Amino acid sequence: MHAIHPKIKAGLLSLLLAFLSACTPPTPSTSEVPREGVLNQLSEWKALKSGVESALGGLFFLDEKRGWISGSQGVILHTDDGGEHWIRQNTGTQGILVSLFFVDATRGWAIGDRGLILRTTDGGQTWERQTSGVRKDLTQVIFIDATHGWISALDGLLISTSDGGAHWITEKGLPKVTLTSLFFLNATRGWVAGHGGSVFYTEDGGKRWVRQRTERDNDLHRIFFVDSRTGWVVGAGGTILHTRDGGQHWVAETSGVPVHLLGVSFTDTQNGWVVGAGGTILNTKNGGATWRQQPSGTLEFLINVAFTGPRTGWVVGRQGTLLRTRPTIS
Repeated sequence: MHAIHPKIKAGLLSLLLAFLSACTPPTPSTSEVPREGVLNQLSEWKALKSGVESALGGLFFLDEKRGWISGSQGVILHTDDGGEHWIRQNTGTQGILVSLFFVDATRGWAIGDRGLILRTTDGGQTWERQTSGVRKDLTQVIFIDATHGWISALDGLLISTSDGGAHWITEKGLPKVTLTSLFFLNATRGWVAGHGGSVFYTEDGGKRWVRQRTERDNDLHRIFFVDSRTGWVVGAGGTILHTRDGGQHWVAETSGVPVHLLGVSFTDTQNGWVVGAGGTILNTKNGGATWRQQPSGTLEFLINVAFTGPRTGWVVGRQGTLLRTRPTIS
């Protein structure tokens, strides 16, 4: 399995579908927008040309060179030179592709609205539809190997496959709450997050799900674990929750912002990034004890973030927004 495993993902729908479908998103209030001075500071984030104006939300990199981005209007972009150049792949759809995942350089899946699932076996040169068996809007896809995968969706729907997507089955035992994000460490242990502060946990591959108490009712948009005990989930109103015991206890961290937070990525237990509305990028170097804003150079809604190394990462968002940070070559 590749080094990144399921640490780089996309998800989210209630907000994300609105963003990706080119609808007008909620306008941040003055207090939600980073100060002009912050935007004008020298930024470690560089804007790259994606070549599209679609909203981008799906983001997956195998390594620092090879990655894919997905979004509205059936967009999937691929790079094999670390983002210097992007090639649009033919997906055969104009649907919204909210999330994608690759298990290696050739095999990957992309999912979206109304039960849409696409699969490639040649790195995205061609994409073919798989039958999901559902018509619900899908929110995130994750695979732990070439055969075992899960997809979250609206109304408490979670589907899984054990044969690479040839067949998808509906998981039981989850309430009808919008599920926005999921994370699996292996074939048995996983978490799924959603609206109303919902986090559920399984240790038997999804046969049984247990609700974990977050003591919050804010909608949660993205969940991320670095190991079996250490994880974060982010959401509405600047929500960042952290666990050190696999989700038995979730503790609120101070983000310092009131905006919707849509993406989270950590490279280890100490270093992480969160992105959201109003061009917000937050960084922690101490496991979330403190979060500081990083200048992004944009006020666009930022939807997802992914890191492939300690200092190399990407952010995507509305209007084809694509940002990259990497070590300066001296």
